[in-house]
Amino acid sequence: MDIFLMAASLALAGIIAGIYVSGVIHDFRISDLTAGQYMAMHQMRDRTFTRVMPSVRLTTLVLIAAMAMFAVDAGLPRILTIVAAALVVIDIGFTVSRQVPLNKQVQSWTPVTIPDDWAQTRDSWAANHNLRLVLGLAEYACLFAAVILTLSR
Repeated sequence: MDIFLMAASLALAGIIAGIYVSGVIHDFRISDLTAGQYMAMHQMRDRTFTRVMPSVRLTTLVLIAAMAMFAVDAGLPRILTIVAAALVVIDIGFTVSRQVPLNKQVQSWTPVTIPDDWAQTRDSWAANHNLRLVLGLAEYACLFAAVILTLSR
C-alpha cells in the first residue's frame, strides 16, 4: 500500500507539473495571437481543463494526504509530504480565486464583445499560471524528495 500511495501521488503530481509546464511552452508565443485567435484558443483549452482539473487536483490532494499519514517515514519525509499537500491547497485556492474568474471572463467573450483591454486579461492569466507552475514544481519536488528519503532508509 505504501508504494502505491507514493507512486500514485508522484504520478498525479507529475501530471499536474507537466500540464503546468506545457502551458508555459504552449503559450511562449501567445502574444503573436490576435484577440480572436487568443479567445478561441483559451475558450477551447478552458473547456477541457474545467472538466479535468478539479477531479485530478482533488484526487492528488487525497493521495498526498494518505501518503503523509500512511506511507512516508516520520520526520523530514512526512514534513515534505505535508508541505506538498499545503502547496496543492494553495494552488487550488489561488486557481479558484484568480484563474477561474479570468477563465469565466474569457468564456463570456464573443468575436464582437472582446474588450479592448483583452491583452491585460491574457497577461494576468499568464502571470498567475507562472505562479501555479512554481507551486506545482515545488509540490512535485517535495514529494520526490519524501519518497527518496523514505525508500533509502
